[in-house]
Amino acid sequence: MNPQRLALFFTATLAALAMVACHDQQTIEGTSSRTLNVAGKRMKANLSPTGTPNEFDLLIVRDAVVINPDPQSERARGEEAATRVTREVCKVKNLNPRIVSERLVDEINYYVRFRCV
Repeated sequence: MNPQRLALFFTATLAALAMVACHDQQTIEGTSSRTLNVAGKRMKANLSPTGTPNEFDLLIVRDAVVINPDPQSERARGEEAATRVTREVCKVKNLNPRIVSERLVDEINYYVRFRCV
């Protein structure tokens, strides 16, 4: 391989790695967070009150860069992590979680709004 092609190859490789490193993990401002292990994957749970009594926003974020994620698997892991967190949060008040809304963000991060009732 000639030097120009080799330099171009390394430049393209570095650019690709830089794009992967800049993966946006989508955090919610003003949250408390913790790390969970779900099916062998590290997940970060970002929890924030909504301003409505006993209502919270929860964002479950993969704690690693994922190339070509499987949305179905990511949703399942996100739901598992969210179930754990919502139960723990509501258990403190002797209440049960009720999901208000939920969605998969960018095929990898799981967002849920819930109330303790």
